[in-house]
Amino acid sequence: MTNEEFKNLAAKCQDGTASAAEREAFNNAYHLLSTRHTDWDKELMGDEESVKSEIYLSLVNKVNSTKRSSRVHSLYRYMAAASILLFLSIGSYFLLSKQPSVQQSAQNKANDLKPGENRATLTLANGQKIVLTKSMSGQLSKQGNMNVQMGAGGTITYIPVEDSHTTHDAVVYNTLTTKKGEQFPLVLADGTQVTLDAASSITYPVAFNNKERKVTITGQAYFKVVHNAQQPFQVSVRGQTISDIGTEFNINAYDDEGTVKTTLLAGSVKVSKANELVVLSPGQQSQVADNSNKITLIKDADIETAIAWKSGLFQYNNANIQTVMRQLARWYDVDIQYEGAIPQREFSGKMQRNLNASQVLDLLSFTKIHFRIEGKKIIVTP
Repeated sequence: MTNEEFKNLAAKCQDGTASAAEREAFNNAYHLLSTRHTDWDKELMGDEESVKSEIYLSLVNKVNSTKRSSRVHSLYRYMAAASILLFLSIGSYFLLSKQPSVQQSAQNKANDLKPGENRATLTLANGQKIVLTKSMSGQLSKQGNMNVQMGAGGTITYIPVEDSHTTHDAVVYNTLTTKKGEQFPLVLADGTQVTLDAASSITYPVAFNNKERKVTITGQAYFKVVHNAQQPFQVSVRGQTISDIGTEFNINAYDDEGTVKTTLLAGSVKVSKANELVVLSPGQQSQVADNSNKITLIKDADIETAIAWKSGLFQYNNANIQTVMRQLARWYDVDIQYEGAIPQREFSGKMQRNLNASQVLDLLSFTKIHFRIEGKKIIVTP
Protein backbone atom coordinates (compact mmCIF):
# COMPACT_ATOMS: atom_id res chain seq x y z
CA MET A 1 0.00 0.00 0.00
CA THR A 2 1.40 3.41 -0.92
CA ASN A 3 1.12 6.58 1.14
CA GLU A 4 -1.51 7.88 -1.27
CA GLU A 5 -3.55 4.69 -0.95
CA PHE A 6 -3.42 4.97 2.82
CA LYS A 7 -4.59 8.59 2.68
CA ASN A 8 -7.49 7.53 0.47
CA LEU A 9 -8.37 4.87 3.04
CA ALA A 10 -8.26 7.51 5.79
CA ALA A 11 -10.56 9.74 3.75
CA LYS A 12 -13.11 6.94 3.37
CA CYS A 13 -13.04 6.31 7.10
CA GLN A 14 -13.59 10.00 7.77
CA ASP A 15 -16.52 10.52 5.39
CA GLY A 16 -18.19 7.24 6.30
CA THR A 17 -17.79 5.47 2.95
CA ALA A 18 -15.22 2.90 4.12
CA SER A 19 -16.23 -0.73 4.03
CA ALA A 20 -16.02 -2.87 7.15
CA ALA A 21 -12.73 -4.40 5.94
CA GLU A 22 -11.24 -0.97 5.18
CA ARG A 23 -12.18 0.42 8.58
CA GLU A 24 -10.84 -2.70 10.30
CA ALA A 25 -7.50 -2.27 8.51
CA PHE A 26 -7.11 1.19 9.98
CA ASN A 27 -8.40 0.11 13.40
CA ASN A 28 -5.81 -2.67 13.54
CA ALA A 29 -3.02 -0.13 13.09
CA TYR A 30 -4.46 1.98 15.89
CA HIS A 31 -4.79 -0.94 18.29
CA LEU A 32 -1.29 -2.25 17.56
CA LEU A 33 0.08 1.23 18.21
CA SER A 34 -1.73 1.67 21.52
CA THR A 35 -0.91 -1.80 22.85
CA ARG A 36 2.77 -1.87 21.85
CA HIS A 37 3.67 1.27 23.83
CA THR A 38 3.51 1.33 27.61
CA ASP A 39 3.90 5.12 27.60
CA TRP A 40 0.71 5.57 25.59
CA ASP A 41 -1.20 8.28 27.50
CA LYS A 42 -4.91 7.66 26.94
CA GLU A 43 -5.81 10.64 29.10
CA LEU A 44 -3.77 12.92 26.86
CA MET A 45 -4.89 11.25 23.65
CA GLY A 46 -8.60 11.23 24.52
CA ASP A 47 -11.25 8.72 23.59
CA GLU A 48 -10.51 6.32 20.78
CA GLU A 49 -12.99 7.55 18.20
CA SER A 50 -12.02 11.23 18.50
CA VAL A 51 -8.33 10.35 18.19
CA LYS A 52 -9.00 8.29 15.07
CA SER A 53 -11.00 11.16 13.64
CA GLU A 54 -8.07 13.51 14.10
CA ILE A 55 -5.70 11.00 12.50
CA TYR A 56 -8.01 10.74 9.50
CA LEU A 57 -8.23 14.51 9.14
CA SER A 58 -4.50 15.02 9.59
CA LEU A 59 -3.64 12.43 6.96
CA VAL A 60 -6.21 13.67 4.46
CA ASN A 61 -5.72 17.39 4.92
CA LYS A 62 -1.98 17.35 5.69
CA VAL A 63 -2.49 19.56 8.73
CA ASN A 64 0.38 22.01 9.21
CA SER A 65 2.61 20.89 12.06
CA THR A 66 2.39 24.31 13.73
CA LYS A 67 -1.38 23.97 13.94
CA ARG A 68 -1.57 20.42 15.26
CA SER A 69 -2.88 19.87 18.75
CA SER A 70 -0.38 18.40 21.22
CA ARG A 71 -2.50 15.26 21.17
CA VAL A 72 -2.12 14.72 17.41
CA HIS A 73 1.56 15.69 17.55
CA SER A 74 2.11 13.04 20.23
CA LEU A 75 0.22 10.51 18.14
CA TYR A 76 2.54 11.08 15.22
CA ARG A 77 5.58 10.56 17.43
CA TYR A 78 4.21 7.22 18.61
CA MET A 79 3.24 6.21 15.09
CA ALA A 80 6.73 6.99 13.80
CA ALA A 81 8.36 5.12 16.67
CA ALA A 82 6.25 2.03 16.12
CA SER A 83 6.53 2.23 12.33
CA ILE A 84 2.82 1.54 12.14
CA LEU A 85 2.56 2.76 8.59
CA LEU A 86 4.40 -0.23 7.17
CA PHE A 87 3.12 -0.38 3.62
CA LEU A 88 3.13 -3.90 2.26
CA SER A 89 2.70 -4.17 -1.50
CA ILE A 90 0.90 -7.48 -1.42
CA GLY A 91 -1.91 -6.40 -3.68
CA SER A 92 -4.32 -5.28 -0.99
CA TYR A 93 -4.48 -3.93 2.52
CA PHE A 94 -7.29 -6.38 3.31
CA LEU A 95 -4.65 -8.82 4.56
CA LEU A 96 -4.24 -6.41 7.45
CA SER A 97 -7.66 -7.42 8.72
CA LYS A 98 -6.16 -10.52 10.33
CA GLN A 99 -4.12 -9.65 13.41
CA PRO A 100 -1.06 -11.65 14.48
CA SER A 101 -1.66 -14.50 16.92
CA VAL A 102 -1.85 -13.00 20.41
CA GLN A 103 -0.26 -16.13 21.89
CA GLN A 104 2.61 -16.17 19.39
CA SER A 105 3.15 -12.44 19.80
CA ALA A 106 3.42 -12.86 23.57
CA GLN A 107 5.83 -15.77 23.17
CA ASN A 108 8.02 -13.76 20.81
CA LYS A 109 8.07 -10.87 23.25
CA ALA A 110 9.16 -13.22 26.02
CA ASN A 111 12.03 -14.46 23.81
CA ASP A 112 12.73 -11.03 22.40
CA LEU A 113 15.91 -9.93 20.63
CA LYS A 114 17.42 -6.47 20.93
CA PRO A 115 18.38 -4.53 17.78
CA GLY A 116 21.97 -4.04 16.73
CA GLU A 117 24.25 -1.39 18.20
CA ASN A 118 27.36 0.67 17.52
CA ARG A 119 30.05 -1.88 18.25
CA ALA A 120 33.02 -3.32 16.33
CA THR A 121 36.45 -4.91 16.67
CA LEU A 122 39.58 -3.06 15.58
CA THR A 123 42.55 -5.26 14.64
CA LEU A 124 45.86 -3.40 14.76
CA ALA A 125 48.91 -4.05 12.62
CA ASN A 126 50.49 -6.23 15.33
CA GLY A 127 47.37 -8.40 15.60
CA GLN A 128 46.09 -6.79 18.81
CA LYS A 129 42.30 -6.60 18.91
CA ILE A 130 40.32 -3.80 20.56
CA VAL A 131 36.56 -4.15 21.07
CA LEU A 132 34.99 -0.75 20.37
CA THR A 133 31.76 0.70 21.74
CA LYS A 134 30.19 4.11 21.22
CA SER A 135 30.83 5.05 24.86
CA MET A 136 34.62 4.87 24.48
CA SER A 137 36.69 8.03 24.03
CA GLY A 138 40.29 9.19 23.85
CA GLN A 139 43.39 7.58 22.39
CA LEU A 140 43.25 3.85 21.63
CA SER A 141 46.69 3.22 20.15
CA LYS A 142 49.56 4.59 18.10
CA GLN A 143 50.07 3.12 14.63
CA GLY A 144 53.07 4.38 12.69
CA ASN A 145 52.88 8.18 12.72
CA MET A 146 49.18 8.16 13.53
CA ASN A 147 47.26 8.24 16.79
CA VAL A 148 44.14 6.08 16.74
CA GLN A 149 41.42 7.90 18.66
CA MET A 150 37.75 7.65 19.46
CA GLY A 151 36.21 10.98 18.59
CA ALA A 152 32.89 12.56 19.45
CA GLY A 153 29.92 10.29 18.82
CA GLY A 154 32.02 7.12 18.99
CA THR A 155 33.84 7.43 15.66
CA ILE A 156 37.34 6.04 15.08
CA THR A 157 39.70 8.69 13.73
CA TYR A 158 43.38 8.68 12.68
CA ILE A 159 45.28 11.81 13.72
CA PRO A 160 48.92 12.54 12.75
CA VAL A 161 51.36 12.50 15.66
CA GLU A 162 52.42 16.07 16.40
CA ASP A 163 56.08 16.96 15.85
CA SER A 164 56.87 13.47 14.63
CA HIS A 165 60.07 13.19 12.60
CA THR A 166 59.86 9.42 12.21
CA THR A 167 59.40 8.03 8.72
CA HIS A 168 57.81 4.70 7.95
CA ASP A 169 58.34 3.21 4.52
CA ALA A 170 56.24 0.12 5.28
CA VAL A 171 52.50 0.53 4.93
CA VAL A 172 50.72 -0.20 8.23
CA TYR A 173 47.23 -1.69 7.95
CA ASN A 174 44.31 -1.88 10.37
CA THR A 175 41.05 -3.79 9.99
CA LEU A 176 37.68 -2.79 11.39
CA THR A 177 35.16 -5.64 11.65
CA THR A 178 31.51 -5.76 12.67
CA LYS A 179 29.71 -8.94 13.62
CA LYS A 180 26.01 -9.57 13.16
CA GLY A 181 24.10 -7.05 15.24
CA GLU A 182 26.82 -4.39 15.00
CA GLN A 183 27.66 -1.31 12.93
CA PHE A 184 30.34 1.36 13.31
CA PRO A 185 31.60 4.65 11.83
CA LEU A 186 35.21 5.36 10.86
CA VAL A 187 37.17 8.38 9.61
CA LEU A 188 40.25 7.45 7.61
CA ALA A 189 43.52 9.40 7.71
CA ASP A 190 42.53 11.47 4.65
CA GLY A 191 39.20 12.50 6.21
CA THR A 192 37.12 10.01 4.22
CA GLN A 193 34.08 8.92 6.23
CA VAL A 194 33.06 5.25 6.25
CA THR A 195 30.16 3.53 8.00
CA LEU A 196 30.18 -0.27 8.27
CA ASP A 197 26.91 -2.16 8.40
CA ALA A 198 26.48 -5.43 10.30
CA ALA A 199 28.66 -8.44 9.40
CA SER A 200 31.15 -6.31 7.42
CA SER A 201 34.81 -5.33 7.43
CA ILE A 202 37.24 -2.81 6.00
CA THR A 203 41.02 -3.15 5.76
CA TYR A 204 42.91 0.10 5.22
CA PRO A 205 46.32 1.76 5.68
CA VAL A 206 46.55 3.97 8.74
CA ALA A 207 48.17 6.63 6.53
CA PHE A 208 47.95 7.08 2.76
CA ASN A 209 51.59 7.49 1.71
CA ASN A 210 51.36 5.90 -1.74
CA LYS A 211 50.13 7.24 -5.07
CA GLU A 212 46.76 5.64 -4.49
CA ARG A 213 44.47 5.24 -1.49
CA LYS A 214 43.32 1.62 -1.47
CA VAL A 215 40.97 -0.13 0.94
CA THR A 216 39.27 -3.53 0.89
CA ILE A 217 35.80 -4.32 2.22
CA THR A 218 33.39 -7.18 2.82
CA GLY A 219 29.67 -6.90 3.54
CA GLN A 220 28.20 -3.40 3.28
CA ALA A 221 29.80 0.02 3.67
CA TYR A 222 28.90 3.63 3.00
CA PHE A 223 31.65 5.99 1.81
CA LYS A 224 31.90 9.76 1.77
CA VAL A 225 35.26 10.20 0.08
CA VAL A 226 37.50 13.26 0.33
CA HIS A 227 38.50 13.73 -3.28
CA ASN A 228 42.14 14.05 -4.26
CA ALA A 229 42.85 13.85 -7.98
CA GLN A 230 46.56 13.30 -7.27
CA GLN A 231 45.83 10.33 -5.02
CA PRO A 232 42.80 8.36 -6.30
CA PHE A 233 40.66 6.45 -3.80
CA GLN A 234 39.89 2.81 -4.61
CA VAL A 235 37.74 0.16 -2.95
CA SER A 236 38.40 -3.51 -3.70
CA VAL A 237 35.52 -5.92 -3.17
CA ARG A 238 35.03 -9.45 -4.51
CA GLY A 239 37.06 -8.95 -7.67
CA GLN A 240 35.75 -5.45 -8.37
CA THR A 241 37.45 -2.08 -8.06
CA ILE A 242 35.41 1.04 -7.33
CA SER A 243 37.42 4.19 -8.06
CA ASP A 244 36.15 7.54 -6.87
CA ILE A 245 36.09 10.74 -8.87
CA GLY A 246 34.95 12.86 -5.91
CA THR A 247 32.01 10.98 -4.49
CA GLU A 248 29.56 9.56 -1.97
CA PHE A 249 28.44 5.96 -2.48
CA ASN A 250 27.19 2.73 -0.91
CA ILE A 251 28.48 -0.79 -1.61
CA ASN A 252 26.40 -3.85 -0.75
CA ALA A 253 28.55 -6.96 -1.20
CA TYR A 254 27.17 -9.54 1.21
CA ASP A 255 28.00 -13.09 0.16
CA ASP A 256 24.39 -14.25 0.59
CA GLU A 257 22.87 -11.55 -1.62
CA GLY A 258 24.24 -12.96 -4.87
CA THR A 259 24.98 -9.55 -6.40
CA VAL A 260 27.38 -6.74 -5.57
CA LYS A 261 25.58 -3.39 -5.80
CA THR A 262 27.36 -0.03 -5.89
CA THR A 263 24.96 2.91 -5.56
CA LEU A 264 26.15 6.47 -6.23
CA LEU A 265 24.71 9.45 -4.39
CA ALA A 266 27.07 12.24 -5.43
CA GLY A 267 30.11 12.77 -7.63
CA SER A 268 31.21 9.95 -9.89
CA VAL A 269 32.77 6.50 -9.64
CA LYS A 270 34.29 3.98 -12.02
CA VAL A 271 33.33 0.36 -11.40
CA SER A 272 35.56 -2.23 -13.04
CA LYS A 273 35.86 -5.99 -13.08
CA ALA A 274 38.08 -7.96 -15.45
CA ASN A 275 37.76 -6.12 -18.80
CA GLU A 276 34.43 -4.49 -17.95
CA LEU A 277 34.17 -0.82 -16.86
CA VAL A 278 31.17 1.41 -16.10
CA VAL A 279 31.15 5.03 -14.95
CA LEU A 280 28.27 5.87 -12.59
CA SER A 281 26.49 9.20 -12.33
CA PRO A 282 24.46 10.25 -9.26
CA GLY A 283 21.31 8.19 -8.90
CA GLN A 284 22.76 5.20 -10.74
CA GLN A 285 23.73 1.74 -9.52
CA SER A 286 26.00 -0.99 -10.85
CA GLN A 287 25.16 -4.64 -10.29
CA VAL A 288 27.54 -7.56 -10.74
CA ALA A 289 26.19 -11.06 -10.16
CA ASP A 290 28.28 -13.73 -8.50
CA ASN A 291 30.47 -15.72 -10.91
CA SER A 292 30.05 -13.05 -13.58
CA ASN A 293 32.18 -10.21 -14.92
CA LYS A 294 29.27 -8.44 -16.58
CA ILE A 295 28.40 -5.06 -15.03
CA THR A 296 24.73 -4.08 -15.30
CA LEU A 297 23.96 -0.37 -15.09
CA ILE A 298 20.71 0.70 -13.37
CA LYS A 299 20.14 4.29 -14.45
CA ASP A 300 17.26 5.10 -12.10
CA ALA A 301 18.29 3.32 -8.91
CA ASP A 302 16.28 3.20 -5.68
CA ILE A 303 18.69 5.33 -3.65
CA GLU A 304 16.52 5.52 -0.52
CA THR A 305 16.29 1.76 -0.21
CA ALA A 306 20.02 1.29 -0.84
CA ILE A 307 21.09 3.60 2.00
CA ALA A 308 18.13 3.18 4.38
CA TRP A 309 20.27 1.12 6.78
CA LYS A 310 22.55 4.11 7.37
CA SER A 311 19.51 6.21 8.33
CA GLY A 312 18.40 3.58 10.86
CA LEU A 313 15.72 1.98 8.69
CA PHE A 314 14.75 -1.28 7.09
CA GLN A 315 13.35 -0.26 3.72
CA TYR A 316 11.98 -2.51 1.00
CA ASN A 317 10.79 -2.06 -2.56
CA ASN A 318 8.99 -5.19 -3.80
CA ALA A 319 11.31 -7.40 -1.74
CA ASN A 320 10.46 -11.04 -1.08
CA ILE A 321 10.38 -12.60 2.37
CA GLN A 322 13.86 -14.10 1.95
CA THR A 323 15.37 -10.65 1.30
CA VAL A 324 13.59 -9.24 4.35
CA MET A 325 14.74 -12.06 6.59
CA ARG A 326 18.38 -11.86 5.47
CA GLN A 327 18.45 -8.26 6.71
CA LEU A 328 16.82 -9.21 10.01
CA ALA A 329 19.30 -12.09 10.43
CA ARG A 330 22.25 -9.70 10.17
CA TRP A 331 20.79 -7.00 12.39
CA TYR A 332 19.39 -9.18 15.18
CA ASP A 333 22.22 -11.75 15.01
CA VAL A 334 19.98 -14.74 14.38
CA ASP A 335 19.65 -17.67 12.02
CA ILE A 336 16.55 -17.98 9.84
CA GLN A 337 14.67 -21.26 9.38
CA TYR A 338 11.69 -21.84 7.06
CA GLU A 339 8.99 -24.42 7.75
CA GLY A 340 6.31 -25.41 5.26
CA ALA A 341 5.19 -23.61 2.10
CA ILE A 342 5.72 -19.91 2.79
CA PRO A 343 3.26 -17.65 0.88
CA GLN A 344 4.82 -15.48 -1.79
CA ARG A 345 4.67 -11.85 -0.68
CA GLU A 346 6.33 -8.65 -1.85
CA PHE A 347 7.15 -6.03 0.73
CA SER A 348 7.44 -2.29 0.15
CA GLY A 349 7.85 0.18 2.97
CA LYS A 350 10.04 1.02 5.91
CA MET A 351 10.50 0.13 9.58
CA GLN A 352 12.79 1.53 12.24
CA ARG A 353 15.89 -0.57 12.93
CA ASN A 354 15.78 0.34 16.62
CA LEU A 355 12.71 -1.87 17.22
CA ASN A 356 13.01 -5.15 19.06
CA ALA A 357 12.64 -8.22 16.87
CA SER A 358 9.19 -9.05 18.27
CA GLN A 359 7.87 -5.65 17.18
CA VAL A 360 9.15 -6.12 13.64
CA LEU A 361 7.72 -9.63 13.48
CA ASP A 362 4.33 -8.39 14.74
CA LEU A 363 4.18 -5.97 11.82
CA LEU A 364 5.29 -8.56 9.27
CA SER A 365 2.74 -11.04 10.65
CA PHE A 366 -0.09 -8.94 9.23
CA THR A 367 0.77 -10.50 5.86
CA LYS A 368 -0.41 -13.93 7.02
CA ILE A 369 3.18 -15.14 7.31
CA HIS A 370 4.00 -16.20 10.86
CA PHE A 371 7.16 -16.08 12.92
CA ARG A 372 8.43 -17.45 16.19
CA ILE A 373 11.61 -16.70 18.08
CA GLU A 374 13.50 -19.65 19.57
CA GLY A 375 16.80 -18.68 21.14
CA LYS A 376 18.99 -17.19 18.43
CA LYS A 377 16.68 -18.34 15.65
CA ILE A 378 13.62 -16.93 13.89
CA ILE A 379 11.40 -19.59 12.37
CA VAL A 380 9.16 -18.55 9.46
CA THR A 381 5.93 -20.50 8.93
CA PRO A 382 2.80 -20.17 6.73
